Amino acid sequence: MTSRHRVLPAVLVAVALTAAGGTALPAQAAGIAVPVQCETGAETVLAWDDVTYDLRGTCGVVRVSADHATVTMPTATRLVLEGTGNAVTAKPLYDVEVTGAGYSVTTPSVRSLSVTGAGTTVAVSGLVESAELASTSSSLTADVVNLVRLRGADAVTARKAYRTRITGSDNTVGLRRAGKVVLTGDRNTVTVARGRTTLRDRGADNVLDLRPRRRR
Repeated sequence: MTSRHRVLPAVLVAVALTAAGGTALPAQAAGIAVPVQCETGAETVLAWDDVTYDLRGTCGVVRVSADHATVTMPTATRLVLEGTGNAVTAKPLYDVEVTGAGYSVTTPSVRSLSVTGAGTTVAVSGLVESAELASTSSSLTADVVNLVRLRGADAVTARKAYRTRITGSDNTVGLRRAGKVVLTGDRNTVTVARGRTTLRDRGADNVLDLRPRRRR
């Protein structure tokens, strides 16, 4: 998913703690959560590896370029996740782009989600309005998904998905209820536990378990 965004001034969080003797120590040596104040209209960049960040205030754009960091944050208008092996817990988010690998993201809701980094886990307790997974071995778990597109080889689990489009192969989708499912990829597994589902399958070797079963 590509789009143009206004260039914002960047606030690089170069974290350091000052000891009593005036010596600056890197935050990872201190072993504490580092508070970070977001600035409206600026991009907050988290670049230190192995740090626990505690973001506060009103966040605009937040970019995580560190590795193996832990981030707790409020709502943000845009969250860009680079780096590797980071864990993010956030309040409701608008736009989320995950290009790094091995992420763990937890949030109540997301307006727009894009995942291209491998081995990423996204857990949403509420609504995902639009999601696109174009990765390998990544997963999305949500209560309700309005629109989900799977272009890679990933997994989606949700109570309900209104529109599901699978163009990739070797995906696994488990839904309690589904409105419309369209498959053009191959070797995908789709399970819908209950309700009626509109199905279009143009792929090959897909395994479908829809109840009540629809004619293919």
